[in-house]
Amino acid sequence: MKQLRLITIRICCILIVSCITLGTAWGQAVTITGKILDEAGEGVIGASVLQKGTTNGTITDIDGNFTLNNVPEDATLVASFIGYKTEEIKLNKKRFVTLVLKEDTQNLEEIVVVGYGVQRKSDLTGSVSSVKAGDAIKNTPSSDITSSLQGRLAGVSIVSNSGQPGSGSTIRVRGMNSLKADQGPLLVVDGFIGGTLSSLNPSDIQSIEVLKDASATAVYGSRGANGVILVTTKNPEKGKINVNYNGYANFKTPYELPDMLSPGEFAELANDYGQEYYTAAGRDPMVYYTPEQVEAYKRGEGGYDYVGNVFRNMSFQHTHELSVSGSSEKTRYLISGSYNDDEGIVRNSRAQQFNYRVKVDTDIKSWLRVGVNSWGYYTTSQGPRFSQYRGVLIESMIFPNTILPKDENGKYNNMNLKEGQYNPMGHIWEIDNENYNITNRIQGYVDVTLLKGLTFRMTQGFVFGNSNSSSVDNAN
Repeated sequence: MKQLRLITIRICCILIVSCITLGTAWGQAVTITGKILDEAGEGVIGASVLQKGTTNGTITDIDGNFTLNNVPEDATLVASFIGYKTEEIKLNKKRFVTLVLKEDTQNLEEIVVVGYGVQRKSDLTGSVSSVKAGDAIKNTPSSDITSSLQGRLAGVSIVSNSGQPGSGSTIRVRGMNSLKADQGPLLVVDGFIGGTLSSLNPSDIQSIEVLKDASATAVYGSRGANGVILVTTKNPEKGKINVNYNGYANFKTPYELPDMLSPGEFAELANDYGQEYYTAAGRDPMVYYTPEQVEAYKRGEGGYDYVGNVFRNMSFQHTHELSVSGSSEKTRYLISGSYNDDEGIVRNSRAQQFNYRVKVDTDIKSWLRVGVNSWGYYTTSQGPRFSQYRGVLIESMIFPNTILPKDENGKYNNMNLKEGQYNPMGHIWEIDNENYNITNRIQGYVDVTLLKGLTFRMTQGFVFGNSNSSSVDNAN
């Protein structure tokens, strides 16, 4: 009986201590408020905030604010969001906390932009290729973003139209198909349809995504039948004024020129042809060059190296990019410009291009934001015909090198005018083609926060420009 009484007393003591402990713990549970920010000081919308080791959690609102109930004063909070590193903070009896999330470059590579927003690659059923600006531009300096993308996008073919400076490239996504006699992919820059990649300043590009099939291009309808290229440009950042410069120079030289016959070898071959062809036809042999002329050519007297004189021994290209960004309390801005001067390896070929961009975002009210993004380019190019009919490259290889460029009267020596074979140096010493083009795009938007978590966005844009092209046959 005495032993039963001791057991009862012990059980009562344990229950009393347990109640006191639970009561104390429950009394320490508090409500925590806070804010989740990115490195630019902007609130992160939809970030996850969780009490570590439990399922007690919440997400941030449109301004990055959150409220979490029933949290012990000594608990640890964990904040996370796609594309950012996970951060933890010990409360230590704090009732309000602020967490700054840093971008996770490795995880960002697993996120792609699609028609309706952003998704993880692992969650995406459609076929998408993605390139970040740092990969495509910093590691491969180029005045044209299409040149930097060559070989970096699976299923995307990028081929230069010709070796002429400023000629651009042809882009094909998964081959050739057409619904409207246009085989190129649809380009979308910051949500606006239209434009060309070559018109963008490479250092202004944040990322490029290529959408290749119906599940990814559904939002664009039949316009996306040949694929969609989504370009996201860099945004102004909060903070002090930042000035960035990027520049480089290239020296270009022909890797290897065609191995051509010497004037003496060509003269002998022409005579052999004249003898065999006309003899077989039952006619007297044709002698194009006398033995004295052949010997003179072999001694290096007369003749002209057209292939060697069409190309420069070395050409020079240089590019300069400058951007200025900054912000005030409610306004953020980014101004950038670039200049590229490309001297081709073919004599008298040259292209120059100037790009500019101005982007401004302003918070007029806490619920009203407006912005404008204006960008454009001016290009000018000149030089001989390259790959066209009677182009300088073909003519320099088929024109007889035993004939001098001009006669004693200063007129170009030509051959087979009925077949259109002209002296190649006429393309070089005179300017065949002169082109210039100026294009400007202005895009604007208005964001209105109607309700918490519901935003109405209206966008508008227009394009204006001018171009001119002239072509003269100077080899005739």
